[in-house]
Amino acid sequence: MAAQSPDRTHPAVQPITPGHPGAAPGNVVVLCTAPDEAAARDLAAKLLDNRLAACVTMLPGALSLYRWEGELEQQQEVQMLIKSHTRHQQELITLIKTHHPYETPELLVLPVLGGDADYLSWLNASLR
Repeated sequence: MAAQSPDRTHPAVQPITPGHPGAAPGNVVVLCTAPDEAAARDLAAKLLDNRLAACVTMLPGALSLYRWEGELEQQQEVQMLIKSHTRHQQELITLIKTHHPYETPELLVLPVLGGDADYLSWLNASLR
C-alpha cells in the first residue's frame, strides 16, 4: 500500500500546551451507552436541559460485548459522547445513574487535551 501524502490544506497539528488558545483545561468527554435511541434521547435531553452537557453525540448501532454476572453478553446499543466540563462531572454522573435504565451504566470520563479554540469557547459558553 502506498503512503498517502499529507493534506496540505490544513496546518500541521501542533502540540497544545497550557495557555494555548486550543487548550481545554477541565473539558471532558463522557462515554455512556444506552439500550436504544429513545433512552439515549431522554438522557441527552435531561443533560442539555440542565446545561450539564453542551452537546451529546449519539452513535446508534454500537455492538458491545461484555461479561455480566458471569455470562458473556452481546448487545446493540447507542454510544453517547457527552461534551462537558469537570465542574459538572459529578452532577452529570448522578443524573445519568438516576435516570438510566441499566443497573450499572457505562460512565467513563476522558479529559480533552485540546481542540479548536472557537469550539471550546462555544462548549464552555453552553454550560451553566
